[in-house]
Amino acid sequence: MVSALWFAWALLHIVPGGLMITQALQGDISSINMLFPETDPEGLMRDYREETSAILVTFGQHGFNLFWFGWVALIGAILILRRRSKTALVVSAVVIGFADLGALFATVMIGRIDVFGVLIFSGTVLGIGLSVALIRSMNSR
Repeated sequence: MVSALWFAWALLHIVPGGLMITQALQGDISSINMLFPETDPEGLMRDYREETSAILVTFGQHGFNLFWFGWVALIGAILILRRRSKTALVVSAVVIGFADLGALFATVMIGRIDVFGVLIFSGTVLGIGLSVALIRSMNSR
C-alpha cells in the first residue's frame, strides 16, 4: 500500500514539475496558475515587466524541485514494491516528508490551504506512518 501512495505522490509531482520547467524555459509564466489559479499571468507580465524573469526563475526552480522529489518517490515506490527495500522506505519517507512539510509551511505562511493540499499532506502522513510500520515489521522478522 505504501508503494501505491508514493507512486501516486510521484505522479502528482513529476507531471506538474515537468510542465513548470518547460514553460519557464519557454518564457511562459502561465504555470503560475498551477499554484495560484486566480492569478492573471498576462496582467502579471504587464504590471511587473521587470520582474518577469524573477518569476520565471522562481517557478522554474519550484518545478525542478517538484520534478526531482517526484522521481525520488517513483524510484522509491518501485524499489519498495519489487525489493521490499528498507533504504527506499526511509529515503522516500524522509524526502517526501520534508518536501510536503516545506509546502505546508509555505501555504500556511500565505494563508492558502485548500482541500487538495490537505489531501496530499494527509496521504504523506499516512505514507510515512505506513513506512515506519513496515520497517518495524521487517526488523522484527
